[in-house]
Amino acid sequence: MIIVQYIDEVWPQNPLIPHDPYERAQARFWVAYADQMIPAVKPLFHVITDDEVREKAIERVREHLRVIENQCLMDKKFFGGDTINIVDIALGSVIKFIVTVEDLNQLKVMEDYKFPHLYSWFSNFKDAPIIKENIPNGEKLVACIKPIRGQMYARSS
Repeated sequence: MIIVQYIDEVWPQNPLIPHDPYERAQARFWVAYADQMIPAVKPLFHVITDDEVREKAIERVREHLRVIENQCLMDKKFFGGDTINIVDIALGSVIKFIVTVEDLNQLKVMEDYKFPHLYSWFSNFKDAPIIKENIPNGEKLVACIKPIRGQMYARSS
């Protein structure tokens, strides 16, 4: 998120970090929370053949998603209200990775009926023009990741 902080300083006319100290602290908390989600999501990147292990890994990610669903969104279009901020970028990156892993391994982690606010927020996020223009295509991302993952497995065996 260092690059996002840099962008916020260089182009202050489009702030990504809230000016209000309390809102800024809240944003930093949720950015840190997004970083803490990565270790939970990482096991899903791998092929998990054991059903019980896979379900435990999915549930671990869902626990994090429930926290966001229940404590962070509060019926807002974006975490920053009407505009995208640093929290949207941080969590949007993690959610995009989760969606990519779902496609890669034919899993379902973030179901719309379990996470309606989060699902709605992610739709708003990925449909925002600046994000839509820059977010990687899911199919191309999966196609790019498959050979990398295959090389990782080939080296480890």
